[in-house]
Amino acid sequence: MNKTKDKIMKEFLENNAYFVDFFNAYFFDGEKVLKPENCEELDSEMNDSHMDLEKHVDVIRKYNDGNLYSAFIIENQSYVDASMVVRAATYEYVAYDRMLKKLKKNKAKEKLSMVHILVFYTGERPWNAARQLSQLVEVDERLESYFHDYQMNLIEITGNTSYNFNEEDVYNLFYICRSIYDQSIYEGKSNSFGLVKSSVLKVVKTLTDVEWLDLKELEEKEEIEMCEAEKRWLEVKSKEWEAEGIKKGIEQGLEQGSEKKELEMYQKMMDKGFGIKAIASIFSVSEESVKKVVDESLGEWMLCIRSLSIIMKNIR
Repeated sequence: MNKTKDKIMKEFLENNAYFVDFFNAYFFDGEKVLKPENCEELDSEMNDSHMDLEKHVDVIRKYNDGNLYSAFIIENQSYVDASMVVRAATYEYVAYDRMLKKLKKNKAKEKLSMVHILVFYTGERPWNAARQLSQLVEVDERLESYFHDYQMNLIEITGNTSYNFNEEDVYNLFYICRSIYDQSIYEGKSNSFGLVKSSVLKVVKTLTDVEWLDLKELEEKEEIEMCEAEKRWLEVKSKEWEAEGIKKGIEQGLEQGSEKKELEMYQKMMDKGFGIKAIASIFSVSEESVKKVVDESLGEWMLCIRSLSIIMKNIR
C-alpha cells in the first residue's frame, strides 16, 4: 500500500506548479518567489553508476530564473521513518557531489548551486522520528562544537502548522487529508472546500482510504461537491448503523429516557474511531449531551480507558 501511495504522490508532485507551491509555502510563507516555468528536468550528469539520484528521490528539479540557481528535491514519505534524516542528508550531499564532478569535467571554477530537500510526510500518525541528525547521534559534549548537525526540512499533514498554499489543488489535497485525519471534516468543514477536482480526490482517497469517496464516481466526474459526497456517505452509514440498532438506540433512548441505549450507541461510534464532536454533528445533538451520557454512565476513568484503547488501535 505504501508503494501505491508513493507512486500516486510522485505523479502529483511532478506538476511543476504544485512542486514549487510546496517550497513557496514552506520557505517563503506563500510568497510566489519560485515560478514553475523556471523548473528544469535533471540532466543525466547528476547520476552515476553508484547512485541514480532520480530513482532514489521522488521529484528533483533544477531551478534557474537568472538570479537563483538551485536544485530542489521533494521526498514523499507515507510512514514515519527513523532513518529519514540520514537519507535526506545523503541525497543532499550526493547532489552536491554530482555537481562537483560536473564542474571538474567542464573545468569550471564557479561555486556549487544550493540543494534544498523537503520531506513531505502524508501519514496520519504524528511524525515522532528525528528531524535533525543530533537527535540520532550520541554527541560527546567535549566534541560538540566539531559535530556537523543536519536539520531536515519536514512538512507534515498532521499537526497544527498552517501553510499558505497558492495552488487550489495543493491546498485541497493537504487540508482535506488533515481534516479527515483529525475528524474535523465531520463537523461541517467539508462545506469550505466546495467543488474539488476528482484527480485531487483520487490522491486523497489513496492516502486516507476514506469510505465516502467513491472511486467509480471519481472516474466519471471531473469535479465533486465535497459536502454532497460526505452527505451521501453519512446516509449510507446511517442506514447501516440503524440496522445495527445504533441510531435506533439513540432515538429510543431519547424518547424513553434510557441512557443505556444512548451509551451503547456512543460506544459503538467511538469504537469506529469517531470523536465526540463528530458524533454530535452526525446525529444533530450537542456535544454536551454526548459528554453527559458518557460521563454519567461510564465515569471519567472509563472514558480514559476507552480513549486509550482507540489510540492503541490506531497505532497498530
